[in-house]
Amino acid sequence: MKKVLSTVLSILILGSVFAAGGKDSGSGEGARLRFLDVNPSPSRQEYYTDVFAQFKNETGISVVYESVPWDDAANKLTVLGASKDLPDVITTWAGWLGQFTEAGWLEPLAPYIGNTYDEYADTVTKLVWKAEKELYRGIYTVPDGMMVKGVFVRKDWAKEAGLNLDPKKGWTYNDFFETVKKLTNPAKKQYGTSYRGARGAFDPLFVYLESFTGGRAYADNGEALFDNAECIEAYKKWCSVYLNGYAPKDAINWGFVEMVDNFCGGLTGTLINDSEVAATCIASLKPEQWMVMPMPKSDKDGKIYNTVNSPYAYSIASNSKQKEAAWKLIQFLTRPDNNINYCKLTGLIPIKKAVGNDPYYGPNGPYATFVQQLNDKDMVVPCAFGPFPLTDLHQGPMHEEIQKYLLGKQSAETSLKNVSNELEARMKKYLADNPDTKVELPKGLN
Repeated sequence: MKKVLSTVLSILILGSVFAAGGKDSGSGEGARLRFLDVNPSPSRQEYYTDVFAQFKNETGISVVYESVPWDDAANKLTVLGASKDLPDVITTWAGWLGQFTEAGWLEPLAPYIGNTYDEYADTVTKLVWKAEKELYRGIYTVPDGMMVKGVFVRKDWAKEAGLNLDPKKGWTYNDFFETVKKLTNPAKKQYGTSYRGARGAFDPLFVYLESFTGGRAYADNGEALFDNAECIEAYKKWCSVYLNGYAPKDAINWGFVEMVDNFCGGLTGTLINDSEVAATCIASLKPEQWMVMPMPKSDKDGKIYNTVNSPYAYSIASNSKQKEAAWKLIQFLTRPDNNINYCKLTGLIPIKKAVGNDPYYGPNGPYATFVQQLNDKDMVVPCAFGPFPLTDLHQGPMHEEIQKYLLGKQSAETSLKNVSNELEARMKKYLADNPDTKVELPKGLN
Protein backbone atom coordinates (compact mmCIF):
# COMPACT_ATOMS: atom_id res chain seq x y z
CA MET A 1 0.00 0.00 0.00
CA LYS A 2 1.00 3.52 -0.53
CA LYS A 3 3.19 5.49 1.77
CA VAL A 4 2.27 9.07 2.40
CA LEU A 5 3.82 11.48 -0.07
CA SER A 6 4.19 14.20 2.48
CA THR A 7 4.44 14.11 6.24
CA VAL A 8 3.99 17.83 6.52
CA LEU A 9 0.23 17.36 6.85
CA SER A 10 0.02 16.13 10.43
CA ILE A 11 -3.24 15.20 12.07
CA LEU A 12 -5.23 18.04 13.59
CA ILE A 13 -5.81 17.09 17.17
CA LEU A 14 -7.21 20.24 18.67
CA GLY A 15 -9.69 20.20 21.47
CA SER A 16 -12.12 22.37 19.57
CA VAL A 17 -11.96 20.06 16.57
CA PHE A 18 -12.73 16.97 18.64
CA ALA A 19 -15.58 18.80 20.31
CA ALA A 20 -17.12 19.52 16.92
CA GLY A 21 -17.72 15.82 16.35
CA GLY A 22 -19.31 15.41 19.75
CA LYS A 23 -22.15 17.91 19.31
CA ASP A 24 -25.42 17.09 17.68
CA SER A 25 -25.46 19.93 15.18
CA GLY A 26 -28.25 18.43 13.11
CA SER A 27 -28.10 17.61 9.44
CA GLY A 28 -28.48 21.02 7.89
CA GLU A 29 -27.09 24.53 7.98
CA GLY A 30 -24.81 25.14 10.93
CA ALA A 31 -23.61 21.57 11.27
CA ARG A 32 -19.86 21.09 11.53
CA LEU A 33 -18.30 17.84 10.41
CA ARG A 34 -14.86 16.34 10.91
CA PHE A 35 -13.31 14.57 7.92
CA LEU A 36 -10.21 12.38 8.18
CA ASP A 37 -7.91 11.75 5.19
CA VAL A 38 -5.57 8.77 5.67
CA ASN A 39 -3.44 9.40 2.58
CA PRO A 40 -2.64 13.12 2.70
CA SER A 41 -0.67 15.03 0.11
CA PRO A 42 -0.59 18.71 -0.85
CA SER A 43 -2.75 18.10 -3.93
CA ARG A 44 -5.33 16.10 -1.97
CA GLN A 45 -5.55 18.69 0.79
CA GLU A 46 -5.99 21.44 -1.80
CA TYR A 47 -8.76 19.46 -3.50
CA TYR A 48 -10.63 18.81 -0.28
CA THR A 49 -10.23 22.39 0.90
CA ASP A 50 -11.85 23.64 -2.30
CA VAL A 51 -14.62 21.06 -2.41
CA PHE A 52 -15.48 21.55 1.27
CA ALA A 53 -15.83 25.29 0.62
CA GLN A 54 -18.26 24.50 -2.22
CA PHE A 55 -20.14 22.12 0.05
CA LYS A 56 -20.56 24.82 2.70
CA ASN A 57 -21.78 27.30 0.10
CA GLU A 58 -24.45 24.85 -1.07
CA THR A 59 -25.52 23.36 2.25
CA GLY A 60 -24.32 25.63 5.04
CA ILE A 61 -22.48 22.66 6.57
CA SER A 62 -18.81 23.26 7.36
CA VAL A 63 -16.15 20.55 7.27
CA VAL A 64 -12.89 20.43 9.20
CA TYR A 65 -10.15 18.63 7.27
CA GLU A 66 -7.91 16.35 9.34
CA SER A 67 -5.18 14.03 8.14
CA VAL A 68 -2.92 11.29 9.40
CA PRO A 69 0.06 9.75 7.53
CA TRP A 70 -0.74 6.36 6.00
CA ASP A 71 1.82 4.48 8.08
CA ASP A 72 0.16 5.71 11.28
CA ALA A 73 -3.44 5.57 10.07
CA ALA A 74 -4.45 2.06 11.18
CA ASN A 75 -3.16 2.58 14.71
CA LYS A 76 -4.66 6.08 14.96
CA LEU A 77 -8.10 4.98 13.78
CA THR A 78 -7.99 2.05 16.18
CA VAL A 79 -7.34 4.41 19.09
CA LEU A 80 -10.07 6.81 17.97
CA GLY A 81 -12.51 3.96 17.37
CA ALA A 82 -11.93 2.42 20.79
CA SER A 83 -12.50 5.81 22.43
CA LYS A 84 -15.61 6.47 20.28
CA ASP A 85 -14.00 9.62 18.91
CA LEU A 86 -13.72 8.86 15.21
CA PRO A 87 -14.36 11.82 12.89
CA ASP A 88 -17.81 11.91 11.30
CA VAL A 89 -16.54 10.88 7.86
CA ILE A 90 -13.36 8.88 7.47
CA THR A 91 -11.48 7.53 4.50
CA THR A 92 -11.10 3.80 5.00
CA TRP A 93 -9.15 0.97 3.39
CA ALA A 94 -10.73 -2.40 2.61
CA GLY A 95 -8.16 -4.24 4.73
CA TRP A 96 -9.47 -2.53 7.87
CA LEU A 97 -13.13 -3.43 7.44
CA GLY A 98 -12.91 -6.77 9.24
CA GLN A 99 -11.64 -5.12 12.41
CA PHE A 100 -13.75 -1.96 12.16
CA THR A 101 -17.07 -3.66 11.43
CA GLU A 102 -16.50 -6.32 14.08
CA ALA A 103 -15.87 -3.55 16.61
CA GLY A 104 -19.01 -1.69 15.48
CA TRP A 105 -17.15 1.49 14.57
CA LEU A 106 -18.77 2.02 11.15
CA GLU A 107 -22.36 2.92 10.31
CA PRO A 108 -24.24 0.61 7.87
CA LEU A 109 -24.96 2.64 4.74
CA ALA A 110 -27.72 0.68 2.97
CA PRO A 111 -30.50 2.82 4.51
CA TYR A 112 -28.79 5.97 3.22
CA ILE A 113 -28.08 4.59 -0.26
CA GLY A 114 -31.73 3.60 -0.65
CA ASN A 115 -33.13 4.04 -4.15
CA THR A 116 -29.89 5.61 -5.46
CA TYR A 117 -28.31 2.12 -5.68
CA ASP A 118 -28.61 1.92 -9.47
CA GLU A 119 -26.79 5.22 -9.94
CA TYR A 120 -23.52 3.47 -9.12
CA ALA A 121 -21.33 1.64 -11.62
CA ASP A 122 -21.35 -2.15 -11.76
CA THR A 123 -17.83 -2.17 -10.35
CA VAL A 124 -19.29 -0.76 -7.14
CA THR A 125 -22.54 -2.72 -6.87
CA LYS A 126 -21.42 -6.09 -8.27
CA LEU A 127 -17.95 -6.17 -6.76
CA VAL A 128 -17.32 -3.84 -3.81
CA TRP A 129 -20.76 -3.87 -2.23
CA LYS A 130 -21.43 -7.50 -3.07
CA ALA A 131 -18.19 -8.46 -1.34
CA GLU A 132 -18.97 -6.30 1.71
CA LYS A 133 -22.41 -7.87 2.05
CA GLU A 134 -20.91 -11.35 1.81
CA LEU A 135 -18.04 -10.68 4.18
CA TYR A 136 -19.53 -8.23 6.68
CA ARG A 137 -23.29 -8.63 6.14
CA GLY A 138 -23.78 -5.01 5.16
CA ILE A 139 -22.51 -2.03 3.14
CA TYR A 140 -20.09 0.19 5.03
CA THR A 141 -18.28 2.22 2.36
CA VAL A 142 -18.79 4.35 -0.71
CA PRO A 143 -15.65 4.14 -2.89
CA ASP A 144 -13.84 7.38 -3.67
CA GLY A 145 -13.08 5.95 -7.11
CA MET A 146 -12.34 2.57 -8.64
CA MET A 147 -9.01 1.15 -9.66
CA VAL A 148 -7.89 -1.94 -11.50
CA LYS A 149 -4.33 -3.11 -11.90
CA GLY A 150 -2.24 -3.03 -15.07
CA VAL A 151 1.41 -3.33 -16.03
CA PHE A 152 3.04 0.02 -16.73
CA VAL A 153 5.80 -0.39 -19.31
CA ARG A 154 8.54 1.92 -20.51
CA LYS A 155 7.52 1.99 -24.15
CA ASP A 156 10.83 3.50 -25.20
CA TRP A 157 12.77 0.66 -23.54
CA ALA A 158 10.51 -1.98 -25.08
CA LYS A 159 11.05 -0.51 -28.54
CA GLU A 160 14.81 -0.49 -28.05
CA ALA A 161 14.69 -4.13 -26.92
CA GLY A 162 12.69 -5.13 -30.00
CA LEU A 163 9.57 -6.05 -28.06
CA ASN A 164 6.19 -5.77 -29.73
CA LEU A 165 3.68 -5.30 -26.94
CA ASP A 166 0.02 -4.87 -27.84
CA PRO A 167 -2.45 -4.07 -25.04
CA LYS A 168 -5.39 -5.36 -27.08
CA LYS A 169 -3.76 -8.76 -27.62
CA GLY A 170 -2.61 -9.04 -24.03
CA TRP A 171 0.02 -11.47 -22.73
CA THR A 172 0.66 -14.25 -20.23
CA TYR A 173 2.71 -14.25 -17.05
CA ASN A 174 5.45 -16.12 -18.85
CA ASP A 175 5.49 -13.30 -21.42
CA PHE A 176 5.72 -10.79 -18.59
CA PHE A 177 8.65 -12.53 -16.91
CA GLU A 178 10.47 -12.75 -20.24
CA THR A 179 9.86 -9.03 -20.85
CA VAL A 180 11.30 -8.18 -17.43
CA LYS A 181 14.41 -10.17 -18.29
CA LYS A 182 14.86 -8.47 -21.68
CA LEU A 183 14.43 -4.99 -20.24
CA THR A 184 17.21 -5.53 -17.68
CA ASN A 185 20.61 -4.01 -18.46
CA PRO A 186 22.58 -3.34 -15.25
CA ALA A 187 25.42 -1.74 -17.24
CA LYS A 188 22.99 1.02 -18.22
CA LYS A 189 21.42 1.03 -14.73
CA GLN A 190 18.20 -0.30 -16.17
CA TYR A 191 16.24 -3.01 -14.39
CA GLY A 192 13.26 -4.92 -15.70
CA THR A 193 10.78 -4.17 -12.97
CA SER A 194 9.90 -2.21 -9.87
CA TYR A 195 9.82 -5.09 -7.41
CA ARG A 196 7.87 -4.52 -4.22
CA GLY A 197 9.70 -6.00 -1.24
CA ALA A 198 8.31 -4.01 1.70
CA ARG A 199 4.80 -3.43 3.00
CA GLY A 200 2.20 -4.59 0.50
CA ALA A 201 4.63 -7.04 -1.14
CA PHE A 202 2.27 -9.98 -0.69
CA ASP A 203 -0.66 -8.25 -2.42
CA PRO A 204 0.31 -8.70 -6.12
CA LEU A 205 1.98 -12.03 -5.29
CA PHE A 206 -1.27 -13.29 -3.78
CA VAL A 207 -3.14 -12.52 -7.00
CA TYR A 208 -0.47 -14.40 -8.98
CA LEU A 209 -0.84 -17.42 -6.69
CA GLU A 210 -4.62 -17.27 -7.13
CA SER A 211 -4.12 -17.57 -10.88
CA PHE A 212 -3.28 -21.20 -10.06
CA THR A 213 -6.29 -21.73 -7.76
CA GLY A 214 -9.06 -20.43 -9.98
CA GLY A 215 -9.19 -17.19 -8.03
CA ARG A 216 -10.03 -18.84 -4.72
CA ALA A 217 -8.09 -18.33 -1.51
CA TYR A 218 -9.80 -20.90 0.70
CA ALA A 219 -11.76 -24.13 0.46
CA ASP A 220 -15.29 -24.08 1.87
CA ASN A 221 -13.97 -25.22 5.26
CA GLY A 222 -11.46 -22.34 5.44
CA GLU A 223 -8.41 -24.34 4.41
CA ALA A 224 -5.91 -22.13 2.53
CA LEU A 225 -5.42 -23.26 -1.07
CA PHE A 226 -2.02 -21.80 -1.93
CA ASP A 227 0.28 -23.95 0.22
CA ASN A 228 0.95 -26.68 -2.34
CA ALA A 229 3.69 -27.70 -4.76
CA GLU A 230 2.27 -25.73 -7.70
CA CYS A 231 1.94 -22.51 -5.72
CA ILE A 232 5.35 -22.95 -4.09
CA GLU A 233 6.92 -23.09 -7.55
CA ALA A 234 4.93 -19.99 -8.53
CA TYR A 235 6.13 -18.29 -5.36
CA LYS A 236 9.74 -19.06 -6.30
CA LYS A 237 9.21 -17.77 -9.83
CA TRP A 238 7.77 -14.50 -8.57
CA CYS A 239 10.66 -13.99 -6.15
CA SER A 240 13.21 -14.98 -8.79
CA VAL A 241 12.65 -11.61 -10.43
CA TYR A 242 14.49 -10.09 -7.48
CA LEU A 243 16.90 -12.96 -6.87
CA ASN A 244 18.03 -12.99 -10.53
CA GLY A 245 18.87 -9.29 -10.47
CA TYR A 246 16.01 -8.05 -12.64
CA ALA A 247 15.23 -5.48 -9.93
CA PRO A 248 17.61 -3.24 -7.93
CA LYS A 249 18.98 -4.74 -4.71
CA ASP A 250 17.38 -2.07 -2.55
CA ALA A 251 13.96 -2.97 -3.99
CA ILE A 252 13.65 -5.37 -1.07
CA ASN A 253 12.73 -2.27 0.95
CA TRP A 254 10.50 -0.65 -1.67
CA GLY A 255 6.90 0.31 -1.14
CA PHE A 256 4.52 2.20 -3.40
CA VAL A 257 6.39 5.51 -3.60
CA GLU A 258 9.77 3.98 -4.43
CA MET A 259 8.28 1.73 -7.09
CA VAL A 260 6.56 4.60 -8.89
CA ASP A 261 9.45 7.05 -8.49
CA ASN A 262 11.97 4.62 -9.96
CA PHE A 263 9.72 3.68 -12.87
CA CYS A 264 9.11 7.30 -13.81
CA GLY A 265 12.73 8.18 -13.00
CA GLY A 266 14.16 5.72 -15.52
CA LEU A 267 15.57 2.98 -13.27
CA THR A 268 12.93 0.29 -13.90
CA GLY A 269 11.10 -0.81 -17.03
CA THR A 270 7.84 -2.25 -15.72
CA LEU A 271 5.57 -1.63 -12.77
CA ILE A 272 2.55 -3.67 -11.69
CA ASN A 273 0.18 -1.33 -9.96
CA ASP A 274 -3.22 0.27 -9.95
CA SER A 275 -4.66 2.70 -12.45
CA GLU A 276 -4.03 5.58 -10.05
CA VAL A 277 -0.36 5.54 -11.12
CA ALA A 278 -1.43 6.76 -14.56
CA ALA A 279 -1.92 10.25 -13.16
CA THR A 280 1.74 10.36 -12.11
CA CYS A 281 2.89 8.99 -15.48
CA ILE A 282 0.85 11.60 -17.34
CA ALA A 283 2.52 14.32 -15.30
CA SER A 284 6.05 12.89 -15.36
CA LEU A 285 6.57 11.18 -18.72
CA LYS A 286 6.01 11.87 -22.40
CA PRO A 287 3.39 9.73 -24.20
CA GLU A 288 6.08 7.96 -26.20
CA GLN A 289 7.86 6.90 -23.01
CA TRP A 290 5.16 4.79 -21.38
CA MET A 291 2.21 2.52 -22.01
CA VAL A 292 -0.03 0.19 -20.05
CA MET A 293 -0.45 -3.52 -20.70
CA PRO A 294 -3.32 -5.47 -19.13
CA MET A 295 -2.51 -7.81 -16.28
CA PRO A 296 -1.04 -11.04 -17.66
CA LYS A 297 -3.31 -14.00 -18.32
CA SER A 298 -2.94 -17.07 -16.17
CA ASP A 299 -0.57 -19.64 -17.65
CA LYS A 300 -2.89 -22.29 -16.21
CA ASP A 301 -6.39 -21.36 -17.41
CA GLY A 302 -6.01 -18.24 -19.59
CA LYS A 303 -8.07 -16.00 -17.31
CA ILE A 304 -7.04 -12.51 -16.21
CA TYR A 305 -7.05 -12.42 -12.42
CA ASN A 306 -7.15 -8.81 -11.38
CA THR A 307 -8.20 -6.92 -8.30
CA VAL A 308 -10.89 -4.31 -8.82
CA ASN A 309 -11.41 -2.12 -5.82
CA SER A 310 -11.12 1.38 -4.48
CA PRO A 311 -7.90 2.65 -2.97
CA TYR A 312 -9.94 4.29 -0.25
CA ALA A 313 -13.61 4.77 0.50
CA TYR A 314 -15.83 7.05 2.54
CA SER A 315 -17.42 5.71 5.73
CA ILE A 316 -19.54 7.24 8.48
CA ALA A 317 -18.40 6.66 12.04
CA SER A 318 -21.05 4.99 14.18
CA ASN A 319 -20.21 7.41 16.99
CA SER A 320 -21.11 10.42 14.82
CA LYS A 321 -24.04 12.49 16.07
CA GLN A 322 -24.41 14.11 12.64
CA LYS A 323 -24.97 11.11 10.40
CA GLU A 324 -27.45 12.81 8.05
CA ALA A 325 -25.02 15.66 7.45
CA ALA A 326 -22.19 13.15 7.04
CA TRP A 327 -24.18 11.33 4.35
CA LYS A 328 -24.85 14.64 2.59
CA LEU A 329 -21.09 15.17 2.45
CA ILE A 330 -20.48 11.72 0.96
CA GLN A 331 -23.20 12.35 -1.61
CA PHE A 332 -21.58 15.65 -2.53
CA LEU A 333 -18.08 14.16 -2.83
CA THR A 334 -19.35 11.39 -5.10
CA ARG A 335 -21.67 13.55 -7.20
CA PRO A 336 -20.68 12.93 -10.85
CA ASP A 337 -19.07 16.32 -11.48
CA ASN A 338 -17.06 16.24 -8.25
CA ASN A 339 -16.17 12.56 -8.52
CA ILE A 340 -14.76 12.83 -12.03
CA ASN A 341 -12.59 15.79 -11.05
CA TYR A 342 -11.32 13.83 -8.07
CA CYS A 343 -10.68 10.73 -10.22
CA LYS A 344 -8.69 12.70 -12.78
CA LEU A 345 -6.57 14.11 -9.98
CA THR A 346 -5.95 10.76 -8.32
CA GLY A 347 -5.88 8.45 -11.35
CA LEU A 348 -9.09 6.55 -10.64
CA ILE A 349 -12.18 5.46 -12.56
CA PRO A 350 -15.47 7.19 -11.60
CA ILE A 351 -18.02 5.33 -9.48
CA LYS A 352 -21.20 6.72 -11.05
CA LYS A 353 -22.75 5.63 -14.35
CA ALA A 354 -23.42 9.26 -15.25
CA VAL A 355 -19.73 9.87 -16.00
CA GLY A 356 -19.04 6.60 -17.77
CA ASN A 357 -18.83 8.14 -21.25
CA ASP A 358 -16.25 10.80 -20.48
CA PRO A 359 -13.58 10.67 -23.25
CA TYR A 360 -10.85 10.63 -20.62
CA TYR A 361 -11.90 7.03 -19.96
CA GLY A 362 -12.72 6.18 -23.60
CA PRO A 363 -10.86 3.87 -26.04
CA ASN A 364 -8.28 6.54 -26.87
CA GLY A 365 -7.87 7.91 -23.38
CA PRO A 366 -5.05 7.25 -20.91
CA TYR A 367 -7.18 4.71 -19.01
CA ALA A 368 -8.20 2.66 -22.06
CA THR A 369 -6.36 -0.51 -20.98
CA PHE A 370 -7.93 -0.43 -17.53
CA VAL A 371 -11.45 0.04 -18.89
CA GLN A 372 -10.73 -2.68 -21.47
CA GLN A 373 -10.04 -5.16 -18.68
CA LEU A 374 -13.30 -4.31 -16.93
CA ASN A 375 -15.11 -5.31 -20.13
CA ASP A 376 -13.06 -8.47 -20.73
CA LYS A 377 -15.17 -11.63 -20.36
CA ASP A 378 -12.05 -13.49 -19.22
CA MET A 379 -11.34 -11.17 -16.29
CA VAL A 380 -11.96 -12.62 -12.83
CA VAL A 381 -11.75 -10.74 -9.54
CA PRO A 382 -10.01 -13.15 -7.14
CA CYS A 383 -10.84 -13.48 -3.46
CA ALA A 384 -9.43 -11.21 -0.78
CA PHE A 385 -7.27 -12.34 2.12
CA GLY A 386 -10.37 -12.74 4.26
CA PRO A 387 -13.01 -10.92 6.34
CA PHE A 388 -11.06 -11.17 9.59
CA PRO A 389 -8.86 -8.41 11.10
CA LEU A 390 -5.71 -8.24 9.01
CA THR A 391 -3.88 -5.01 9.82
CA ASP A 392 -1.20 -6.55 12.04
CA LEU A 393 -0.44 -9.32 9.54
CA HIS A 394 -0.39 -6.97 6.56
CA GLN A 395 1.92 -4.49 8.23
CA GLY A 396 4.48 -7.07 9.35
CA PRO A 397 4.66 -10.83 8.75
CA MET A 398 3.36 -10.86 5.19
CA HIS A 399 6.27 -8.96 3.67
CA GLU A 400 8.74 -10.02 6.36
CA GLU A 401 8.30 -13.68 5.39
CA ILE A 402 9.09 -12.82 1.77
CA GLN A 403 12.15 -10.85 2.81
CA LYS A 404 13.48 -13.79 4.85
CA TYR A 405 13.40 -15.92 1.72
CA LEU A 406 14.95 -13.22 -0.46
CA LEU A 407 17.77 -12.81 2.07
CA GLY A 408 18.41 -16.55 2.26
CA LYS A 409 17.30 -16.84 5.89
CA GLN A 410 14.65 -19.48 5.20
CA SER A 411 13.26 -21.60 2.37
CA ALA A 412 10.49 -20.59 0.02
CA GLU A 413 8.39 -23.46 1.40
CA THR A 414 8.71 -22.18 4.97
CA SER A 415 8.10 -18.59 3.92
CA LEU A 416 4.87 -19.38 2.09
CA LYS A 417 3.70 -21.92 4.68
CA ASN A 418 4.05 -19.41 7.52
CA VAL A 419 1.76 -16.91 5.79
CA SER A 420 -0.62 -19.62 4.63
CA ASN A 421 -0.93 -21.16 8.10
CA GLU A 422 -1.65 -17.80 9.71
CA LEU A 423 -4.32 -16.87 7.16
CA GLU A 424 -5.89 -20.33 7.43
CA ALA A 425 -6.00 -20.15 11.23
CA ARG A 426 -7.72 -16.77 11.11
CA MET A 427 -10.17 -17.89 8.44
CA LYS A 428 -11.17 -21.04 10.31
CA LYS A 429 -11.63 -19.09 13.53
CA TYR A 430 -13.78 -16.54 11.71
CA LEU A 431 -15.97 -19.28 10.24
CA ALA A 432 -16.31 -20.88 13.67
CA ASP A 433 -17.27 -17.56 15.25
CA ASN A 434 -19.63 -16.69 12.38
CA PRO A 435 -21.32 -19.95 11.36
CA ASP A 436 -23.72 -18.20 8.99
CA THR A 437 -20.78 -16.90 6.90
CA LYS A 438 -19.60 -18.63 3.73
CA VAL A 439 -16.15 -18.46 2.17
CA GLU A 440 -15.87 -15.78 -0.50
CA LEU A 441 -15.91 -16.87 -4.14
CA PRO A 442 -14.29 -15.17 -7.18
CA LYS A 443 -16.44 -12.60 -8.97
CA GLY A 444 -16.92 -11.21 -12.45
CA LEU A 445 -18.79 -8.34 -14.04
CA ASN A 446 -20.11 -10.37 -16.96
